[in-house]
Amino acid sequence: MISTTQKSRIAQEVKLMASKSSQKKVANEAGVSSALISQMLNMNWELISQEMWKAIQANLHLDFDWQNADTANFQALRFYLQTAQQESISISISEDAGRGKTHAYRHYKRMNDNVVHLECKNIWTKKTYIKNLLMAAGLQPIGNVQEMVERLIKHLKTSHNPLVIIDQFDKLKDPQMDLFMDMYNDLDGNCGFVLSGVKALRKKVMNGVNRDKIGYAELYSRIGRKFISLKPIEVKDVRLICNANGVFEGDVVEYIHANSEGDLRRVKRDIEIHQKKNTASIKNIEVNDAVVVAPEQQQETMIEA
Repeated sequence: MISTTQKSRIAQEVKLMASKSSQKKVANEAGVSSALISQMLNMNWELISQEMWKAIQANLHLDFDWQNADTANFQALRFYLQTAQQESISISISEDAGRGKTHAYRHYKRMNDNVVHLECKNIWTKKTYIKNLLMAAGLQPIGNVQEMVERLIKHLKTSHNPLVIIDQFDKLKDPQMDLFMDMYNDLDGNCGFVLSGVKALRKKVMNGVNRDKIGYAELYSRIGRKFISLKPIEVKDVRLICNANGVFEGDVVEYIHANSEGDLRRVKRDIEIHQKKNTASIKNIEVNDAVVVAPEQQQETMIEA
């Protein structure tokens, strides 16, 4: 159940996002109506169901319990994203899962204007892909594919230093990947692009180039004929993340690093497990203290009587 405190935090985040674009764009991105966003910001919360609160939080990727840490890969990704946005260039990042890519993209979008971040899925058709891309940009996903592509390009052309981050790009099929070329050709020099995925992305593109598949040589050229990699996760990175999220015990940090196998999702899971154990221990202490004190309090009450 979403508490009043959580609702307040969601509303504050939505207000921040709306201040950087508009309520309508936030509504499109969240997959709800503009009227609902208006009700939220006007604190007419009794009109909003628990399911809608949860949907908005999920669609906008709002995680209030997790604190960011300035790890080596986070710093590197922030630099690459800033460069791509400020210089309006296209780059590709191809690295193992669990290195912190998606987390860095979500954080960058939250902290910067005119950033579109889309997390792709295998099952998407060409139309589904462009519809989700429009929603990520805060636009209405209506019309045929050509109309939607033209609407997105027009929006990006009129934005100041826009950046489009296509996350898990390796999951897209060739027809969807081809849309990048259409957008790039119309937006060259006016928009930055980041094509990101696991190491399969590099393999997929290079196989296409070597087999002379249509579009792959052009795509490879557009990203500067280079795939950016990231550093392995070190214990100092895990320590930064642990400390930011309230875990300071050296032996616990060492265990979480050793158990992670270089995957930050595993790090997050182990930190959350540790936090829950600590919370449970505190509650047990409080319960035990209450059991010890209660008979004394009862006895004092009887004497006073």
